[in-house]
Amino acid sequence: MTICPSEIARMIAAEAGADHKGASWRAAMPVVHAAIDQLVADGSVELSWKGKVLASRQGPYRIRRLRSGR
Repeated sequence: MTICPSEIARMIAAEAGADHKGASWRAAMPVVHAAIDQLVADGSVELSWKGKVLASRQGPYRIRRLRSGR
């Protein structure tokens, strides 16, 4: 299962009481990107687009949690 980074930002905005359809979720994107970069560096997640694994965050991408031992 994968998730789009904007879905994460929308969840953060909703928990903060903001309208998830409004522009406020976009303000969370830099924090989401920074967290994703750290998770990739830690080997906790991988990024992909259309089934192909990406080496780094670039263009559109989706996030998948890696299972331990992978």
